[in-house]
Amino acid sequence: MLFSPDIVIWDSHPLALGATPRQVYIDGIVQLNKPQVLVKSSKFQVLPKTPNWDREAEEAVSSDGVPPLTGDHETTGGKTIRVVGVKSVWHYGAGGHVEPLFDDDEGEGRSILVQDGHIVCASDETSRSFCGSPDGEGEVDEVIDLKGGSLAPGLTSYGSPLGLVEIRLEPSTNDGDVLDPLVDGNLPSILGKDTAIIRAVDGLQFQGRNTL
Repeated sequence: MLFSPDIVIWDSHPLALGATPRQVYIDGIVQLNKPQVLVKSSKFQVLPKTPNWDREAEEAVSSDGVPPLTGDHETTGGKTIRVVGVKSVWHYGAGGHVEPLFDDDEGEGRSILVQDGHIVCASDETSRSFCGSPDGEGEVDEVIDLKGGSLAPGLTSYGSPLGLVEIRLEPSTNDGDVLDPLVDGNLPSILGKDTAIIRAVDGLQFQGRNTL
C-alpha cells in the first residue's frame, strides 16, 4: 500500500520568527480549511544565522557570568551620528565609572561625533561647526539637536534601593529589615536604643554594581 508523504507548506523559513504553516497535507488530505495566508518579504525565506555557541559559552564565564558594566565594545557597522546643541556629556571613564567629559555652563554650543556607539570627536565651537569643519553634513548618517541637553550612558538601574540592594530576591544581598522602635520595642544600644532614627545612608554600599 502506498501513502502520500506528510507535507507542510510554510509562509517563511520554518525557523524564522513568526513562521506559520500555509497548508498541511497528511496522507494527501488537506488539513487546513481557509487558512489565513500572509505575504512576507524575501528576507523571511532565509535560514536564520546559527549562533556561535562556543563564543557565547566563553563570554558567559569570562567575567564570572557577570556582564561588563561598559557593555559590548565590539559593535560594528553602526551609524555615524552628529549631535549638536550639547551642554554636557557623561561617559565611562577609567575602571568603568561614569565621569563627566565636559559640562558647559555657558551655553549649548558643543557638537559631538558618535561612531559605532563611541564618542570620537567633540567641538567647543558653535552648533554650526563640527570638530573644526564648518560643513560636515555629508559625513554623517544622522544629525540630532539636543537644544541644550546632555548625553549619558543608558541607565540600567535607578530608584531608592540603589546602594542598599544588589539582588532583590536574595536576602543576603539586601540591607535587611529596618527596626522600628514603636513595633520592635527597645533597640540595641549600638543603634541608639529608643531614640534611634534609622537612615538609609547608614546602610549604603558604594562599590556595588548597581551604584557603579
